[in-house]
Order: sequence, then C-alpha cells, then structure tokens
Amino acid sequence: MQEDPRPGQSGKHFVVQRAILALSLGGHPSTLTIRELTREFGDGAAVEQAISSLRECGLLEIGGRKSQSLWPTSAAREAHRLEAW
Repeated sequence: MQEDPRPGQSGKHFVVQRAILALSLGGHPSTLTIRELTREFGDGAAVEQAISSLRECGLLEIGGRKSQSLWPTSAAREAHRLEAW
C-alpha cells in the first residue's frame, strides 16, 4: 500500500500516526494519554499533529480528564480486526 502524500505532511507525520494508532489498538481497552505519547516520541508537536489527523479521519477519540485520554474508535478497531483476520 502506498502512502497518501498530502500537502504539508511529511513522512515522519505518517510514521507517528501509524505508531499512535498501533499503540492505541494494541492497548485497547486501556487508554493512552497525550503525556505518555509525548514522552515516548519526544516531540509534542508531532504527537499533537498526528492525534489531530487521526481524529479528523475518525480513527481516534480523545476525552477524559482534561481531554488527555486517547482510544481507537469502533471503526478503527473493526478495520484492525478485519486486517488481522
């Protein structure tokens, strides 16, 4: 599968998106926090941008106390289940 080259988004952006989505799917039903991801990646701006993109696509939800908890949407979980099958 080829990357979707969108204007203004680097290859690093897609790598961070994939990693965040994989971590959220792998840890489900536990949630991740933005703070944990920022520590993991060491780049808060990249994490925030990736989370924003994943939310816009309908793959990640955010909420909880101070909007810090993240979890995959039901659509992301279903797509992951189908891909793993």
